[in-house]
Amino acid sequence: MSSKYKLKTQPTDKDPLQVITMIPSEKKQADAKILLDIFEKSTGESPVVWGEKFIGYGIYRYTCASGYSGEIYATGFAVTKKQITLHLYLNEPELQDYLQRLGKTTSGKSCVYINKLTDIDTTVLAEMIGSAAKYVRELSDNDSRQ
Repeated sequence: MSSKYKLKTQPTDKDPLQVITMIPSEKKQADAKILLDIFEKSTGESPVVWGEKFIGYGIYRYTCASGYSGEIYATGFAVTKKQITLHLYLNEPELQDYLQRLGKTTSGKSCVYINKLTDIDTTVLAEMIGSAAKYVRELSDNDSRQ
């Protein structure tokens, strides 16, 4: 990776509701509006649209082993026709515990995939988002001190 590399997904001035109204399914739009509220309350941050469809909260500053440093949203979500993707830091046992209690999901390294909000416990989700955001803030703070 060269020092001129720039992350493709950048913050925009788009209104998150503009992105939500572009979702083809009215049910998914309704879920996205609820997620806007849950994420904002859980993180204490305002939503920012990154790229075309990612709604992010907070900033994560990082430095790669190569020396490249950058910023991306600390946590957030995206909604497509097919599913809802929650972008969450999951690399702590506490967060894995939340994941086990969340409901009907699949997950990857830092993503949780759901079909609809009624498949999960939104109270558990709110707690999970708050904890994940706390861990990312700590990681970002530690990275910026190095």
